[in-house]
Amino acid sequence: MEKKVTRVSPADPADTISYEMGTPKRNKSLVSLHFNEEAVDAQNVGAAPEVNMTFEQRWIRDNIKMRVCKKFVEKPVEVNSVSLPPIRSPGKSLQGAGTEIEAICKCGYPRTAHTSLLSSPGASGLEEWRVETHTRAIRTNAFGTVEFLGFGENERNYVRVDVNTKMDVMMELMMDVWGLEKPNLLISVTGGAKNFTMKQKIKEEFRRGLMKVARSTGAWIITGGTNAGVMKHVGEAVRDYGLVSASTNPIIVIGVATWGCIQNKEDLTDPECRGKWPASYRLGKKQRIKESFLDPNHTHFVLVDNGTQHQFGVEIPFRARMENSIANMKTNTGKNASVYVPVVLLVLEGGPGTLETAHQAVANNTPIVIVQGSGRAADILAFAYQNSSGEEIEAMDQEGKTKKITQTIFDASVEAEIRNQVEENFGKKNLVSHCEMVKETLKNRDLITVFEFSIGGRGSSKDIDKAILQALLRANKDQIFDQLKLALAWNRIDIAKSEIFTDDRFIQTNMLFEIMQSALILNRVGFVELLMDNGVNLKDFLTKKRLLKLYNQINKNTQLYQMLDKIRRKNGNAKYISLVDVGCLIQDLIGDFYTPWYLLDPKVRDLDVEYLLDGVSAKCMGMPGIKKGILSMATGKKQESMDNDLLTSDEYQVPDFDNPFQELFLWAVLLNRQEMAKILWKGGKDATAAALVASGMLSSLARETDDTELAKKLKANSLEFSDLAIAVLNECYDVEEKKAQNLLIRELEHWGAATCVLLAVESNNKKFISQTACQTLLNNVWMGHLSLDNQMLQLLLCVFVPPLILPVIKFKEETDTDAMSEKNFEQRVTTIKAKKRKLEKQKTLNSIPVSKEDKEESQVEFESKPFALSFWKKLYYFYTAPVVIFAHNVLSYVIFLGLYSYILLVKFSSEVSVEEIILIIWVFSIFAEEVRQLLSQYSIYERITIYRTSTNQNAPHVINPSASNHTQSLRGKNPSFHPTTKMVSSSTKTFNTKLHSYITDPWNIVDVVTIIMFIVGIILRFLPYSSTLEAARCVMALNLVIFFFRILHIFSVHKQLGPKLVMIGRMLMDLLYFIIILMVFVVSYSIAAHSVMFPNSELSFVLVYNVMRMGYWNLYGELFLEDIEMEEPDCTFESDLYSNGTFPRCPTPVSRYAVPILMGFYVLFSNILLLNLLIAMFSYTFEITQKDTDSIWKFMRFNTIREYCDRTPLPAPFCLISHIYLLLQLFCRKCCKRRKNQINSMITRFPADKARELVQWENMIADAYMNRLEHEEKKNIQNRIINTQESIHELFFKLDELQDIQTTSGAPGAPPIIKAPINPVVRMPPQMDKRLLALEDQMQQSTVALNWIMRNLQEQQKSSAKVPPLMEDKKENGRHGKHSKQKKEKDKALVKSTVEERKRLNYKSRIPRYPQSMVNRFPVPDDKVAWEISFPEYDPVVYEAPEVKSHPYWADTIDLIYMKPADRIGKINFNEYDKKNLCDRKSYWGTYEVRDGLPLNPAGRTGIIGRGLLGRYGPNHCGDPIVTRWKRNDKGEVVMKEGKKVLEFVAIFRKDNDLWSIPGGMCEPGQKVSQCLKAEFTEEALGTLINDQTMKDKINKDLQYMLDHGEEIYKGICDDPRNTDNAWLETLVFSYHDDTGKVLHPFLLRAGETVEAATWLEVSSSLILHSSHLYYVKLVADKLNAYY
Repeated sequence: MEKKVTRVSPADPADTISYEMGTPKRNKSLVSLHFNEEAVDAQNVGAAPEVNMTFEQRWIRDNIKMRVCKKFVEKPVEVNSVSLPPIRSPGKSLQGAGTEIEAICKCGYPRTAHTSLLSSPGASGLEEWRVETHTRAIRTNAFGTVEFLGFGENERNYVRVDVNTKMDVMMELMMDVWGLEKPNLLISVTGGAKNFTMKQKIKEEFRRGLMKVARSTGAWIITGGTNAGVMKHVGEAVRDYGLVSASTNPIIVIGVATWGCIQNKEDLTDPECRGKWPASYRLGKKQRIKESFLDPNHTHFVLVDNGTQHQFGVEIPFRARMENSIANMKTNTGKNASVYVPVVLLVLEGGPGTLETAHQAVANNTPIVIVQGSGRAADILAFAYQNSSGEEIEAMDQEGKTKKITQTIFDASVEAEIRNQVEENFGKKNLVSHCEMVKETLKNRDLITVFEFSIGGRGSSKDIDKAILQALLRANKDQIFDQLKLALAWNRIDIAKSEIFTDDRFIQTNMLFEIMQSALILNRVGFVELLMDNGVNLKDFLTKKRLLKLYNQINKNTQLYQMLDKIRRKNGNAKYISLVDVGCLIQDLIGDFYTPWYLLDPKVRDLDVEYLLDGVSAKCMGMPGIKKGILSMATGKKQESMDNDLLTSDEYQVPDFDNPFQELFLWAVLLNRQEMAKILWKGGKDATAAALVASGMLSSLARETDDTELAKKLKANSLEFSDLAIAVLNECYDVEEKKAQNLLIRELEHWGAATCVLLAVESNNKKFISQTACQTLLNNVWMGHLSLDNQMLQLLLCVFVPPLILPVIKFKEETDTDAMSEKNFEQRVTTIKAKKRKLEKQKTLNSIPVSKEDKEESQVEFESKPFALSFWKKLYYFYTAPVVIFAHNVLSYVIFLGLYSYILLVKFSSEVSVEEIILIIWVFSIFAEEVRQLLSQYSIYERITIYRTSTNQNAPHVINPSASNHTQSLRGKNPSFHPTTKMVSSSTKTFNTKLHSYITDPWNIVDVVTIIMFIVGIILRFLPYSSTLEAARCVMALNLVIFFFRILHIFSVHKQLGPKLVMIGRMLMDLLYFIIILMVFVVSYSIAAHSVMFPNSELSFVLVYNVMRMGYWNLYGELFLEDIEMEEPDCTFESDLYSNGTFPRCPTPVSRYAVPILMGFYVLFSNILLLNLLIAMFSYTFEITQKDTDSIWKFMRFNTIREYCDRTPLPAPFCLISHIYLLLQLFCRKCCKRRKNQINSMITRFPADKARELVQWENMIADAYMNRLEHEEKKNIQNRIINTQESIHELFFKLDELQDIQTTSGAPGAPPIIKAPINPVVRMPPQMDKRLLALEDQMQQSTVALNWIMRNLQEQQKSSAKVPPLMEDKKENGRHGKHSKQKKEKDKALVKSTVEERKRLNYKSRIPRYPQSMVNRFPVPDDKVAWEISFPEYDPVVYEAPEVKSHPYWADTIDLIYMKPADRIGKINFNEYDKKNLCDRKSYWGTYEVRDGLPLNPAGRTGIIGRGLLGRYGPNHCGDPIVTRWKRNDKGEVVMKEGKKVLEFVAIFRKDNDLWSIPGGMCEPGQKVSQCLKAEFTEEALGTLINDQTMKDKINKDLQYMLDHGEEIYKGICDDPRNTDNAWLETLVFSYHDDTGKVLHPFLLRAGETVEAATWLEVSSSLILHSSHLYYVKLVADKLNAYY
């Protein structure tokens, strides 16, 4: 019987397993390779149906492979380990606990792990096992997420990959499948693989600093991934500081480990290759040999598999390729500001492998950060760096220019100490190789950064991250632009300030524009501020193209993009968001009263957006309706140039924006980037107005969004800008009251010609209006020309008794007259007269209307002159004052209400009375006033049109081709002249704006309703029917009630009554919501009660009234019990009787009991519960309103003052006279085509110079306020506490370090930490130490010289009785000098022996990474180099460079390495001259061995087979000329050191490895070595100097003379990094010495095409040269007995 059972897993929805007779069964199942993993198909291990798989499962199954052994080759080892499983020798068995021990393959896995279908039959242990031939790639069976038991429930991604996996597949896995963000930095951590201890302080600072740099830069950290050594420290750093961080950027730590060395790896495998989601992984208590646990604190694991087990280092080449692939990605910092992901190597402790990694990093130009104090390799490298020096060498490049190259110099004592430290930490094995790696790692000092935890040093939590980032900047120190890109990608403004923008650097501002663009897009506030501080002019930076890019690169999931996209589609823009769309959005947010310049300026409206952003012109596309002038407007170019060729959009003759800060400020506000907006606000103009606009826009955005959190943030930001506006206003008011008030009423040309007060009112900013400055302004406006000293009683008395105006009322002009002197008056009169003459002259000459600003300026100045007011002027000022107009209107309205009431009570009859006619005329005057208010709304469009026409500002910078010749001729005469620009506003738009502004005032709606009701009542009044008269009475009675309500508006000017009106309005809204809830109870109860009392009623309007009647009046206590309990004969049940109204209908008997009960519950809920709820709502509204009573009243008062400022002086009904006058004035203007002269006390247009002065004064106040605010913020208690904590932390750190030093130094028998003579408390810099030693030597020489002088003087003056004293040489100093000299000689001898030993051990040929490739050699120890020494584990890597495989003329055409050994025989004849290829295959060392058809390098093993970069199998001959001369001083004397002459030799700086070398090279086919020597020297060291034939002949003659006298120094194998086991370099070294300097003195060295620089280099043992060149130079120095 067969049944199916469904198994469900978290990531695997369903999987079926077949069972037969209770036993699981899988057809054709087989045991997997390693850990009894089950598979379905031998060709595709783990093949399972892909139904119901996730995308990640399917992708990994299809793209990721693992590697398994396909042939079992038994490993012949003995049982000698108790930690590993017992293994047996071939053909034998071991008995242990009664079981046979399983055989082990050379891959490391037992026989049972080799599936029979995948592996071939076993072979003897003598067969060679290789990864390339004995393994194959199949589908991976280990991937998914892993959960570390006991370490939380966080799941980490992991995957087992083939060692040969392509890196593009790995990048797709990490970026697309795992969803990782692109890194801005890659930190590769290397160091000790075994557990080691660090000091607690160093450990804490390392962890904190590493996580800080990872969080701030968005870095990836790559380690070995195991729970040991440096990987464990990194994991603990993530655990302690990374996971608890509040940063939104997650810490990414990727562990790259060897699959075969992972302990408990069977927990990660899935037999069906579906992955584990999650895999439960447990860290055991005991770690097995050659295995390690995964670290639980890494976020991702890449487990590299090459089919072997227990072989470390498998992941090293894979990790190098992966890091290189990541480094080839570009950061997400914008198209033009993106850079390749920088890589830094962090060295912590470590052994010889760490030295190799650091050495290879420097070869790849990867910067290194060494953590000193962590131990072993890191401390050795740190010591070598700190005690060596960088010497700048001047050399000549290919163009003949001087170039400085830094060369690292090691003293003999330092080299000796490095050797001692290496031997102490790593032993004598490979001692020379390790020492040379240390030296060569420091060849480029700019790539090395040592981070030292020491007292007084940089060791603190805020410095280790800087050390990492500074290392990357130092590596690119000559590329300022790249450094800026890196700093921007990391978002590290501190690094940019300290390392890039320094005083010794000059950066062109145009280089910073793209950085600025990316900083804005990425919201890097600090960088924007820094760039502006360092010369970025926003007028030059901000073009229309860049601004359009900013708006079109908005993230699509933002609120701004959704709103702009909606407007874009509405406006018909197909592809891009235009500035017109932005202008429409701004107008929607602020209000119709505000019109951005984007909607008015034709340069913006007619902009060809696609041309700017795509470079495709509408003109080129042949689009109809596009004028030629559009492209010229877009680029600022003249039209003539546009007809010939299309210019780029960045070529502008004039700035695109007069106020770029404002444009960027609006962009930042719309994106809700608060900090960015504040920076731009601080740098822009009109601080108060800008803050008010931002506050209003943010408030509107908050109302538009449905996101609660976003709305809160928008409201908070709006409030912050509102507070900024208030703070700046108060600061200005405190400094100067008059100027502050001018700021409030100044017409703002850059902000839609609005004013600060208007912006605050339209955005409902009550807090701003309630400020003292605004209220003082309102008081002045309210009183008009009347003095503020007048009391209200005085004004009311003069209203009723006009003759008292002159003696009682005071005027402002009279009070100002007392403060002005006669002298100032005369000066102002003279200035005004001169200005008038100038204006009249200008008008006569140019026939141009005088600008309104000049007219107003002269008018204002004339009006303010000090003279006594006339009688009629005082009357005019009194009756036009808003306060008096208000009083007259109140008095008039009270009389109107009295008249209206009198008519309704006494005179309302069928006959029309005089009083009614007066009432009708009065109401008509009120109607006329409302119409005037509607039409006289001062339109923003009209004001902007007037402003642009009168000032000619913001006119186009280009000539419109469609303009008339007359216009262009006028412009030619007067460049400031521009024709009137056609505005986008129309009469319809203007009227709509006015209507919207009118109906937004609720009192205007009340006025409209009252007038309409009055008209209806009058119509009913005059209809010839008696019934309509009563209807008219009712309508007019209700109309009178509403007219009485209108008088409440008068109370708004009262401080106590005004807020009460707001309370009433808000309570009415509460009441409306309450009635909605209440009606549910009322309707339900009413219907239920009526249906019980009077069933089967007839449907009619009376029924609806009767149903609702009882339920509604029950709320007020009317219970209708008489109706409920009514009985016959007071009522009847007869339908005929109650239907005609004879008797009322009797309620049913049941209702007498049911309805009262229902009524009781109804009254309980409605009267007690709901009414108390209403009271609570009213109380809450009252409390909220009461808190803002003052601001509410002041805001309401503003609206009232603004209304009465615009009203006519005469109240109704006399205002009709004013209306008739206004109509006549309007007709006159229309006939004369004159524009209305708008006069408004709330809006003032100041002259240009005065407005500019006002703006500068405001900006100065705003800057001072912001600076004071920042200063106060730094002094607040929180920052002081933080600074105190940091100081205490530093103090404790230094105390701990002192205690550690004292403990170490005081321990009996404790070895010294550093053998070099360094102060244990304060480490002296190596340069200072060298200077002191040199000074000591000079003092000793001076002492000897002075003693000699004194002895000579004494001998010459024997007759003198006085003997001059000799300077005493202390014996102790003598002993010290002798000891120091012996030590120095010993160190020099050690250095010389090291050079010879390095050459003997073939060190350069065994450097781990083969040059110009990613291939790593098989490691060969120093004691295994010789072929005579047995090395069974030797498994060299096969490599031939691609350029060699292409068979150039200088390379063999036969690839022996890829042929079978039998086929190689006879293909190439070795140990003789090859006539076929014209090359000598004989070795200088004699006959070399040829094994299996391949020559063997006589120098020994190199770890790689094939030809590599060399062209010939066997020896590749080359020549190296060493051209030397004696170093001479300025006087021509030979320089001496330690009693020997100093030698100089010609050196070239190679491009391939950045090392100095001898100018040698390879011999061409058929070329002799002597010819090669001359050719290479001429080509590499003399460059293009021999182009002149005369010079060429002379140089050739001198060279020939030198060559004839040259001596052979060395002939043999050259220790070169390009050498392999089958191809090697052999060189012939000749020394050409010019003893007198006459031959080489005229030679001017210049670098050839193949090298970077050439120079004369001083011979020294501290040099780091290419290949074995230092050994050859030593031979020359020894031969010439020169200093070395």
